[in-house]
Amino acid sequence: MDINGQTIDEFRADFNAAIAPLQEKYGVTITLGHITYYKEYFSSRLKVVNGTDAETTAIHNFDADVWKFKHLGLRPGMYKRIFKGTDGELYFIRGFNLRAPKYPIIISRVSDGEESRCTEGFIEEMTNEYYLDAETTISYPED
Repeated sequence: MDINGQTIDEFRADFNAAIAPLQEKYGVTITLGHITYYKEYFSSRLKVVNGTDAETTAIHNFDADVWKFKHLGLRPGMYKRIFKGTDGELYFIRGFNLRAPKYPIIISRVSDGEESRCTEGFIEEMTNEYYLDAETTISYPED
């Protein structure tokens, strides 16, 4: 097999089709992570998460990676928790982009659902000073 970008894309598509019955049978979501390929082989990380709906998977993904941002005051269970930014806007955390060290955190503005990436400093300010308590009820924009 000649390993290149096209064959990796084809492999990912075939893999996703092949695991669909397993996901349905066991009620899990199986994802193949970023694929690194070389001349003779390729490697990837396989992740299996309980639940099949996108929201459950997003929560599991958040909780699995949040430890990397513990120093900012983040912890498991804070997915979609509302924060008030220093600009007065309300935001909620959507997840992380671990391959973007300058802007690793993905947030959405509550008012319009606009998604953006932010620095660790922005989150640290929000979690330290502007954290809204769990009693705050906000309706989220539709995804």
